[in-house]
Amino acid sequence: MQTLTIDEIRSAYPDQWILVGDPKLSEPEINGSIVSKLISGIVLYASKDKRELAYKATSLRKDVETTACIYTGEIPQNRLFLL
Repeated sequence: MQTLTIDEIRSAYPDQWILVGDPKLSEPEINGSIVSKLISGIVLYASKDKRELAYKATSLRKDVETTACIYTGEIPQNRLFLL
């Protein structure tokens, strides 16, 4: 499993939901958007379907200490995603 930077993740997986293992954050506090604080991590799973990622996440999380779920596309201003 290779650690990728957030820029590498965005370019390799555009407009997808990503389960990131062992995420490295620029700030230790989780308040606010994780995407803006994510520096790097291991891509455990990528999908255009958020539900598919949610179903697979439980089995994929066992090999890493922590995980984060991010979306690499642009979220419309009038849209809210709940995880």
